[in-house]
Amino acid sequence: MSNLNDPRETMADGIRAVRVAERAGAEHLGASLYEVQPGEEMVFHYHVQREELLIVLEGRLSLRSADGWEELPRGEVIAFPRGERGAHGYRDDGEAPVRVLVISEMTGPNVSVYPDANQVGVFDAGRRAERRFGALFNVDDAVAD
Repeated sequence: MSNLNDPRETMADGIRAVRVAERAGAEHLGASLYEVQPGEEMVFHYHVQREELLIVLEGRLSLRSADGWEELPRGEVIAFPRGERGAHGYRDDGEAPVRVLVISEMTGPNVSVYPDANQVGVFDAGRRAERRFGALFNVDDAVAD
């Protein structure tokens, strides 16, 4: 079983989260509750074959999408389709933590593109516990286009 109030873990990007779908036993669906502290942000990116849905549970979130920046109030729901149209990143520009629930397909391999850094991430499995390989590559180092 899983609960939105389970203890958070600090992720690689420093944001605290709890992976509620994985804890609940989901196999092809991801759901993570993120607690974004003032000044923290999720890097701008998109997934080649993974759609995501973001729900603002508490606070106001600054969202960067393919269309630019906007403020999302509590209760706002937004979808990020596969590919460049679904590019997104967010940050907490306020003075209190923001809680967001992100639901996603857990298809593998997962290919994520980071336009600002000109990098591509390739991960062999959708679920972290099943990964044997995951790495970031600089697009400028590519041998062919």
